[in-house]
Amino acid sequence: MVSAEQRKKVGQLFAVGFHGREINKEITTLIRDYGVGAIVLFKRNVLDAAQLQALCLGLQKIAKDAGHSQPLFIGIDQENGLVTRISPPVASQQPGPMTLGAAGSLDSAYEVGKATAEMLRYFGINMNYAPVGDINSEPLNPVIGVRSPSDQAETVSKFAAACTKGLREHKVVPCIKHFPGHGDTAVDSHYGLPVIDKSRADMDKLELIPFRDAVADNIEMIMTAHISLPQLLKDGLPATLSPDSIGILRNEWKYDGVIMTDCLEMDGVRATYGTVEGSLMAFQAGVDNVMICHTFDVQSGAIDHVCEAINTGKLSQERVDESLERLRKLKDRYTSWDVALHAEPPATLVAINERGEKLAHQVYADATTLVRAQEGLLPLKSTTKIAFVSPGPDVPIGGAVDSGTLPTRVPWIGETFGDRIRKRAPQFSDVRFTKSTLTDEQWKQVEEADVVILATRNARESKYQKELGLEIAKRRGTSPVISIATCAPYDFLDDAQIGTYIAVYEPTVEAFSAAVDILFGDAQPRGKLPVAH
Repeated sequence: MVSAEQRKKVGQLFAVGFHGREINKEITTLIRDYGVGAIVLFKRNVLDAAQLQALCLGLQKIAKDAGHSQPLFIGIDQENGLVTRISPPVASQQPGPMTLGAAGSLDSAYEVGKATAEMLRYFGINMNYAPVGDINSEPLNPVIGVRSPSDQAETVSKFAAACTKGLREHKVVPCIKHFPGHGDTAVDSHYGLPVIDKSRADMDKLELIPFRDAVADNIEMIMTAHISLPQLLKDGLPATLSPDSIGILRNEWKYDGVIMTDCLEMDGVRATYGTVEGSLMAFQAGVDNVMICHTFDVQSGAIDHVCEAINTGKLSQERVDESLERLRKLKDRYTSWDVALHAEPPATLVAINERGEKLAHQVYADATTLVRAQEGLLPLKSTTKIAFVSPGPDVPIGGAVDSGTLPTRVPWIGETFGDRIRKRAPQFSDVRFTKSTLTDEQWKQVEEADVVILATRNARESKYQKELGLEIAKRRGTSPVISIATCAPYDFLDDAQIGTYIAVYEPTVEAFSAAVDILFGDAQPRGKLPVAH
């Protein structure tokens, strides 16, 4: 039999998400009756600034009224760039990790971390599931990519440390992810269980470096990955559920901070061991905080399942108490009821966003990278006849990007990027393509233009984008083609027949604007490619 007191104690070890922009019956029940200690927010929970601030305040009030001794952790994935849960016009868009890597300034990374924390704190969010400590050593990685600063371990480590320092500045808990390293995989753990078949010696030279450095820097939290590492983890379990994996942190590196899971409703765990049983296995392995983001019955069922495991001896009370104490200490350092129940005035956010926009503008300008250029082509003139070729909805985006859907971005690149070019060069043809390639009329526009600007998104993972780009270059012959990689920088990186190649690292308005400034000579390219070429 599970007592109310026991349920509330175990609930402190869970971080849960909910659907909607208002407090609903399910999340109220989880806070009040199940004692959950942390809330996970997504873009689905954000409407505008006033709503988000009121939501966070309301959640804390429920916890206070329910007798919680400490405020809730309210966390979010504000990695910036590609993974931005709170975006304009609610908050200024900040550059993501690979954009920062291309800009090359650790000071900028620190300032972006600080600006992010200041914004999150305004809304009442006290935890950020960032920085990303993964090394994008696999160019075809569908889930990390530009969420990592680089394919070099030392670079990732330094930028993660700078971001961490910035988050701490405004009392937002940093959480490095995804231990022991999700970079060298071509499978998205939102939809399957990736396998990284590398030895411990190999991982010591690459994947583990940023996490080891973060532990040395006393990182507050580490998030685990749903990946299989058959050579590293002899128990055969995904890293999230593996005592061998957690043992590297606890036993070898003597880490005594909080270890949390990535969401256990991702298919890497849900489709293998199941979310409810996976929750118990994670605690048995030594994890402190289990994340379940979507389903009330699964969330409440997992808490009860862990309670029953304690009662039957499958999980020791001592193991639970260790985790409770780690979370209590972290809340002591980063939360207080005075702060949790206080709302800053809207004027504060206006000032935060003004500072954020100024910072971001500078970093985007520093990051945009002219990888190669056809001699004499740039800058373009206002009289240049341009065909702007961009993809429709079928581009690969990865499950981390707002549950894998971008309803506002169809056909987003054509509208946002294209409109900025059209304003500079009115002789403009908007050519949007799908998997069925171009129509005869579209090919005519491509062939008659002075310059073709081809915008692609992750074309290396997208056969139809790649084939179309190479076909355009072939048909154009010596006539200019400018390729712009709007996300991962690999699209046509090695295809020299496309003479001009620009990388912007993320499909945001701000990154596009910086690229347009370079195309038309308003700015000089300063970014350096942060991956091997």
